[in-house]
Amino acid sequence: MGAHACRVLASAEEIAEVIVADRNEQAAHALAEQLGPRARALALDISNAAMLGDALIDVDIVLNTAGPFYRFGPLVLRAAITARTHYLDICDDFEPTLEMLDLDADARKAGITAVIGVGASPGISNLLGVIAMNECDAVETIYTSWRASGYQRAEVDTNVQSSAAIEHWIHNCTATIKVWRDGGLADGQPLEERTISYPGWGNASVWVCGHPEPVTLPRTRAGVRESLNLMTSRPRLMEALIRTADRVRSGELNVAQASQALVLEPSTMGSAAGPAPSLPVLFALAEGIKGGKRVRVGARPLVVPDDNMGTMTGIPLAVATLMSARGQVDQP
Repeated sequence: MGAHACRVLASAEEIAEVIVADRNEQAAHALAEQLGPRARALALDISNAAMLGDALIDVDIVLNTAGPFYRFGPLVLRAAITARTHYLDICDDFEPTLEMLDLDADARKAGITAVIGVGASPGISNLLGVIAMNECDAVETIYTSWRASGYQRAEVDTNVQSSAAIEHWIHNCTATIKVWRDGGLADGQPLEERTISYPGWGNASVWVCGHPEPVTLPRTRAGVRESLNLMTSRPRLMEALIRTADRVRSGELNVAQASQALVLEPSTMGSAAGPAPSLPVLFALAEGIKGGKRVRVGARPLVVPDDNMGTMTGIPLAVATLMSARGQVDQP
Protein backbone atom coordinates (compact mmCIF):
# COMPACT_ATOMS: atom_id res chain seq x y z
CA MET A 1 0.00 0.00 0.00
CA GLY A 2 2.83 2.35 0.83
CA ALA A 3 4.47 1.52 -2.52
CA HIS A 4 1.37 2.72 -4.40
CA ALA A 5 1.50 6.05 -2.53
CA CYS A 6 5.24 6.40 -3.19
CA ARG A 7 4.78 5.86 -6.93
CA VAL A 8 2.32 8.76 -7.11
CA LEU A 9 4.43 11.07 -4.96
CA ALA A 10 7.77 10.39 -6.69
CA SER A 11 6.35 11.83 -9.92
CA ALA A 12 4.55 14.81 -8.33
CA GLU A 13 6.08 18.25 -8.86
CA GLU A 14 5.28 19.30 -5.26
CA ILE A 15 7.52 16.57 -3.81
CA ALA A 16 11.29 17.10 -3.73
CA GLU A 17 12.22 13.68 -2.34
CA VAL A 18 10.56 10.44 -1.32
CA ILE A 19 12.38 8.38 1.31
CA VAL A 20 11.34 4.74 1.26
CA ALA A 21 11.94 3.53 4.81
CA ASP A 22 11.60 -0.16 5.56
CA ARG A 23 12.93 -2.78 7.92
CA ASN A 24 13.78 -4.76 4.77
CA GLU A 25 16.58 -2.63 3.30
CA GLN A 26 16.74 -4.67 0.09
CA ALA A 27 13.03 -4.13 -0.57
CA ALA A 28 13.39 -0.41 0.13
CA HIS A 29 16.25 -0.11 -2.37
CA ALA A 30 14.32 -2.07 -4.99
CA LEU A 31 11.32 0.27 -4.75
CA ALA A 32 13.48 3.42 -4.65
CA GLU A 33 15.24 2.30 -7.85
CA GLN A 34 11.85 1.85 -9.53
CA LEU A 35 10.76 5.34 -8.45
CA GLY A 36 13.71 7.14 -10.02
CA PRO A 37 16.13 9.90 -8.99
CA ARG A 38 13.82 11.63 -6.49
CA ALA A 39 13.62 8.54 -4.29
CA ARG A 40 16.11 6.99 -1.91
CA ALA A 41 16.02 4.05 0.48
CA LEU A 42 16.45 4.03 4.25
CA ALA A 43 16.85 0.94 6.43
CA LEU A 44 14.61 1.59 9.43
CA ASP A 45 13.10 -0.50 12.20
CA ILE A 46 10.35 1.75 13.58
CA SER A 47 10.25 -0.18 16.84
CA ASN A 48 13.66 1.41 17.56
CA ALA A 49 12.63 4.78 19.03
CA ALA A 50 15.99 6.46 18.47
CA MET A 51 16.21 5.39 14.82
CA LEU A 52 12.61 6.48 14.20
CA GLY A 53 13.16 9.87 15.82
CA ASP A 54 16.29 10.52 13.78
CA ALA A 55 14.50 9.53 10.55
CA LEU A 56 11.67 12.01 11.14
CA ILE A 57 13.73 15.08 12.05
CA ASP A 58 14.53 16.31 8.53
CA VAL A 59 11.35 15.35 6.64
CA ASP A 60 8.22 17.44 6.14
CA ILE A 61 5.59 14.68 6.11
CA VAL A 62 5.63 11.05 7.22
CA LEU A 63 3.27 8.50 5.71
CA ASN A 64 2.70 5.57 8.05
CA THR A 65 1.67 2.41 6.25
CA ALA A 66 3.18 -0.03 8.77
CA GLY A 67 0.57 -2.40 10.12
CA PRO A 68 -1.06 -3.69 12.11
CA PHE A 69 -1.92 -0.21 13.36
CA TYR A 70 -2.89 -1.29 16.85
CA ARG A 71 0.88 -1.85 17.18
CA PHE A 72 2.38 0.93 15.07
CA GLY A 73 -0.13 3.78 14.78
CA PRO A 74 0.29 5.67 18.07
CA LEU A 75 4.01 4.80 18.15
CA VAL A 76 4.78 6.63 14.90
CA LEU A 77 2.35 9.49 15.55
CA ARG A 78 3.95 10.26 18.92
CA ALA A 79 7.38 10.28 17.25
CA ALA A 80 6.06 12.63 14.55
CA ILE A 81 4.67 15.02 17.16
CA THR A 82 8.01 15.04 18.98
CA ALA A 83 9.85 15.70 15.69
CA ARG A 84 7.23 18.30 14.61
CA THR A 85 6.65 16.38 11.38
CA HIS A 86 3.25 16.30 9.68
CA TYR A 87 1.65 12.86 9.71
CA LEU A 88 -0.76 10.81 7.58
CA ASP A 89 -1.69 7.15 7.79
CA ILE A 90 -4.12 4.46 6.63
CA CYS A 91 -5.01 3.21 10.13
CA ASP A 92 -7.95 0.81 9.94
CA ASP A 93 -8.12 -0.30 13.60
CA PHE A 94 -10.58 1.42 15.92
CA GLU A 95 -8.48 1.08 19.11
CA PRO A 96 -5.47 3.12 17.91
CA THR A 97 -7.86 5.53 16.18
CA LEU A 98 -9.33 6.44 19.57
CA GLU A 99 -5.84 6.55 21.12
CA MET A 100 -4.49 8.80 18.37
CA LEU A 101 -7.49 11.16 18.50
CA ASP A 102 -6.55 11.71 22.15
CA LEU A 103 -3.23 13.13 20.90
CA ASP A 104 -4.99 16.08 19.27
CA ALA A 105 -3.88 18.59 21.92
CA ASP A 106 -0.26 17.41 21.64
CA ALA A 107 -0.34 17.77 17.83
CA ARG A 108 -1.82 21.27 18.08
CA LYS A 109 0.83 22.28 20.60
CA ALA A 110 3.54 21.02 18.23
CA GLY A 111 1.89 22.83 15.31
CA ILE A 112 1.57 19.75 13.14
CA THR A 113 -1.26 18.34 11.08
CA ALA A 114 -2.08 14.66 11.57
CA VAL A 115 -4.66 12.96 9.36
CA ILE A 116 -5.45 9.40 10.36
CA GLY A 117 -7.30 6.78 8.36
CA VAL A 118 -6.99 8.32 4.90
CA GLY A 119 -7.06 5.19 2.75
CA ALA A 120 -10.07 3.42 1.25
CA SER A 121 -11.88 2.21 4.37
CA PRO A 122 -11.46 4.34 6.39
CA GLY A 123 -10.80 7.33 4.15
CA ILE A 124 -12.79 7.31 0.93
CA SER A 125 -15.59 5.61 2.89
CA ASN A 126 -15.67 8.56 5.32
CA LEU A 127 -15.94 11.04 2.45
CA LEU A 128 -18.77 8.97 0.94
CA GLY A 129 -20.45 9.01 4.35
CA VAL A 130 -20.29 12.79 4.52
CA ILE A 131 -21.71 13.07 0.99
CA ALA A 132 -24.62 10.79 1.92
CA MET A 133 -25.28 12.56 5.23
CA ASN A 134 -25.24 15.97 3.55
CA GLU A 135 -28.30 14.88 1.54
CA CYS A 136 -30.28 14.54 4.80
CA ASP A 137 -31.72 17.27 7.02
CA ALA A 138 -31.37 14.86 9.97
CA VAL A 139 -29.32 11.66 10.05
CA GLU A 140 -30.36 8.61 12.07
CA THR A 141 -27.95 5.98 10.76
CA ILE A 142 -24.74 6.05 8.74
CA TYR A 143 -23.17 2.82 7.48
CA THR A 144 -19.95 2.32 5.55
CA SER A 145 -19.08 -0.88 3.71
CA TRP A 146 -16.19 -2.47 1.87
CA ARG A 147 -15.82 -5.72 -0.04
CA ALA A 148 -13.71 -8.48 1.47
CA SER A 149 -12.11 -10.01 -1.61
CA GLY A 150 -9.63 -12.47 -0.15
CA TYR A 151 -5.96 -12.59 -1.04
CA GLN A 152 -3.87 -13.75 -3.95
CA ARG A 153 -2.24 -17.10 -3.42
CA ALA A 154 -1.45 -20.34 -5.21
CA GLU A 155 -4.05 -22.98 -4.36
CA VAL A 156 -1.39 -25.64 -3.73
CA ASP A 157 1.25 -23.49 -2.02
CA THR A 158 1.24 -24.39 1.68
CA ASN A 159 4.25 -22.13 2.28
CA VAL A 160 2.31 -18.92 1.56
CA GLN A 161 2.55 -16.44 4.41
CA SER A 162 -0.08 -14.29 6.07
CA SER A 163 0.23 -10.51 6.26
CA ALA A 164 -0.43 -7.58 8.57
CA ALA A 165 -3.63 -6.87 6.61
CA ILE A 166 -5.00 -10.35 7.26
CA GLU A 167 -3.95 -10.26 10.92
CA HIS A 168 -5.78 -6.94 11.22
CA TRP A 169 -8.86 -8.52 9.62
CA ILE A 170 -8.85 -11.50 12.01
CA HIS A 171 -8.28 -9.21 15.00
CA ASN A 172 -11.24 -7.02 14.04
CA CYS A 173 -13.45 -10.06 13.52
CA THR A 174 -12.69 -11.75 16.84
CA ALA A 175 -12.26 -9.00 19.46
CA THR A 176 -15.05 -6.99 21.04
CA ILE A 177 -15.41 -3.93 18.83
CA LYS A 178 -16.67 -0.37 19.22
CA VAL A 179 -19.81 0.66 17.35
CA TRP A 180 -22.04 3.72 17.53
CA ARG A 181 -25.40 2.71 18.99
CA ASP A 182 -28.19 4.66 20.69
CA GLY A 183 -26.30 7.87 20.07
CA GLY A 184 -22.95 6.89 21.60
CA LEU A 185 -20.02 4.50 21.55
CA ALA A 186 -20.90 0.98 22.66
CA ASP A 187 -19.35 -2.46 22.65
CA GLY A 188 -20.39 -4.69 19.78
CA GLN A 189 -19.68 -8.10 18.34
CA PRO A 190 -18.11 -8.53 14.90
CA LEU A 191 -19.55 -10.76 12.17
CA GLU A 192 -23.15 -9.97 13.09
CA GLU A 193 -25.10 -10.61 9.88
CA ARG A 194 -27.58 -8.03 8.65
CA THR A 195 -29.60 -7.34 5.52
CA ILE A 196 -29.47 -3.86 4.07
CA SER A 197 -30.97 -2.19 1.01
CA TYR A 198 -28.81 0.05 -1.17
CA PRO A 199 -30.86 2.41 -3.40
CA GLY A 200 -31.21 0.93 -6.87
CA TRP A 201 -29.21 -2.19 -6.00
CA GLY A 202 -31.65 -4.12 -3.79
CA ASN A 203 -31.21 -6.14 -0.59
CA ALA A 204 -28.11 -8.12 0.37
CA SER A 205 -26.38 -9.63 3.37
CA VAL A 206 -23.61 -7.73 5.13
CA TRP A 207 -21.48 -8.48 8.18
CA VAL A 208 -20.39 -6.09 10.92
CA CYS A 209 -16.64 -5.42 11.22
CA GLY A 210 -14.51 -3.50 13.72
CA HIS A 211 -13.30 -0.45 11.77
CA PRO A 212 -12.74 3.21 12.68
CA GLU A 213 -15.65 4.76 10.75
CA PRO A 214 -18.26 4.23 13.51
CA VAL A 215 -16.03 6.04 16.03
CA THR A 216 -15.29 8.98 13.71
CA LEU A 217 -18.22 9.71 11.37
CA PRO A 218 -20.81 10.39 14.11
CA ARG A 219 -18.49 13.11 15.47
CA THR A 220 -19.17 15.13 12.30
CA ARG A 221 -22.96 15.17 12.55
CA ALA A 222 -25.16 15.61 15.63
CA GLY A 223 -28.07 13.25 16.21
CA VAL A 224 -26.71 10.04 14.66
CA ARG A 225 -28.25 7.07 16.48
CA GLU A 226 -26.33 4.21 14.85
CA SER A 227 -23.14 3.83 12.82
CA LEU A 228 -21.57 0.54 11.72
CA ASN A 229 -18.83 -0.57 9.38
CA LEU A 230 -19.93 -3.49 7.23
CA MET A 231 -18.36 -6.08 4.96
CA THR A 232 -19.68 -7.72 1.82
CA SER A 233 -18.12 -10.91 0.54
CA ARG A 234 -18.44 -13.99 -1.61
CA PRO A 235 -20.19 -16.63 0.56
CA ARG A 236 -17.42 -19.21 0.91
CA LEU A 237 -14.84 -16.62 1.92
CA MET A 238 -17.19 -15.35 4.62
CA GLU A 239 -17.93 -18.90 5.76
CA ALA A 240 -14.18 -19.56 6.07
CA LEU A 241 -13.69 -16.32 8.00
CA ILE A 242 -16.49 -17.18 10.45
CA ARG A 243 -15.08 -20.69 11.00
CA THR A 244 -11.61 -19.28 11.60
CA ALA A 245 -12.91 -16.60 13.97
CA ASP A 246 -14.72 -19.27 15.99
CA ARG A 247 -11.40 -21.12 16.40
CA VAL A 248 -9.82 -17.94 17.82
CA ARG A 249 -12.70 -17.35 20.24
CA SER A 250 -12.49 -20.96 21.45
CA GLY A 251 -8.77 -20.53 22.21
CA GLU A 252 -7.69 -23.08 19.61
CA LEU A 253 -5.76 -20.47 17.57
CA ASN A 254 -4.23 -17.07 18.23
CA VAL A 255 -4.61 -14.25 15.70
CA ALA A 256 -1.36 -15.00 13.86
CA GLN A 257 -2.17 -18.71 13.60
CA ALA A 258 -5.70 -17.95 12.47
CA SER A 259 -4.42 -15.58 9.78
CA GLN A 260 -2.21 -18.32 8.38
CA ALA A 261 -5.06 -20.84 8.56
CA LEU A 262 -7.37 -18.51 6.65
CA VAL A 263 -4.79 -17.96 3.91
CA LEU A 264 -4.60 -21.73 3.40
CA GLU A 265 -8.39 -22.22 3.21
CA PRO A 266 -9.32 -23.58 -0.25
CA SER A 267 -12.00 -22.10 -2.51
CA THR A 268 -11.95 -18.59 -1.05
CA MET A 269 -10.80 -16.66 -4.13
CA GLY A 270 -12.75 -15.59 -7.20
CA SER A 271 -15.61 -17.65 -8.59
CA ALA A 272 -14.61 -20.66 -6.47
CA ALA A 273 -15.86 -18.70 -3.45
CA GLY A 274 -19.35 -18.32 -4.91
CA PRO A 275 -21.19 -15.41 -6.53
CA ALA A 276 -19.85 -11.89 -6.10
CA PRO A 277 -21.77 -9.60 -3.73
CA SER A 278 -24.58 -7.64 -5.37
CA LEU A 279 -23.71 -4.41 -3.52
CA PRO A 280 -21.05 -1.85 -4.58
CA VAL A 281 -17.40 -2.57 -3.73
CA LEU A 282 -17.19 0.50 -1.47
CA PHE A 283 -20.13 2.58 -0.29
CA ALA A 284 -21.81 4.60 2.42
CA LEU A 285 -25.50 4.53 3.29
CA ALA A 286 -27.29 7.22 5.30
CA GLU A 287 -30.84 7.02 6.59
CA GLY A 288 -32.71 10.01 7.92
CA ILE A 289 -35.16 12.79 7.17
CA LYS A 290 -35.24 15.28 4.29
CA GLY A 291 -38.08 17.75 3.75
CA GLY A 292 -40.13 15.97 6.38
CA LYS A 293 -39.87 12.58 4.63
CA ARG A 294 -37.77 9.52 5.42
CA VAL A 295 -34.91 8.98 2.97
CA ARG A 296 -32.15 6.47 2.32
CA VAL A 297 -29.12 7.85 0.49
CA GLY A 298 -26.28 5.81 -0.99
CA ALA A 299 -22.88 7.11 -2.12
CA ARG A 300 -20.27 5.06 -3.99
CA PRO A 301 -17.23 5.68 -6.21
CA LEU A 302 -18.07 5.61 -9.91
CA VAL A 303 -14.67 4.04 -10.59
CA VAL A 304 -12.88 1.46 -8.46
CA PRO A 305 -9.32 0.75 -9.65
CA ASP A 306 -9.09 -2.97 -10.41
CA ASP A 307 -10.64 -3.86 -7.03
CA ASN A 308 -7.04 -3.79 -5.76
CA MET A 309 -6.56 -3.12 -2.05
CA GLY A 310 -3.12 -1.56 -2.51
CA THR A 311 -4.28 0.86 -5.20
CA MET A 312 -7.54 1.74 -3.46
CA THR A 313 -5.71 2.48 -0.22
CA GLY A 314 -2.37 3.94 -1.35
CA ILE A 315 -3.66 6.44 -3.90
CA PRO A 316 -6.04 8.24 -1.49
CA LEU A 317 -3.11 8.51 0.93
CA ALA A 318 -0.98 10.07 -1.84
CA VAL A 319 -3.75 12.53 -2.76
CA ALA A 320 -4.07 13.63 0.87
CA THR A 321 -0.29 14.03 1.06
CA LEU A 322 -0.30 16.26 -2.03
CA MET A 323 -3.10 18.34 -0.51
CA SER A 324 -0.93 18.77 2.58
CA ALA A 325 2.11 19.72 0.48
CA ARG A 326 0.01 22.32 -1.37
CA GLY A 327 -1.18 23.85 1.90
CA GLN A 328 -4.76 22.70 1.41
CA VAL A 329 -4.64 20.72 4.67
CA ASP A 330 -2.93 23.00 7.13
CA GLN A 331 -4.89 23.11 10.38
CA PRO A 332 -3.03 21.56 13.37
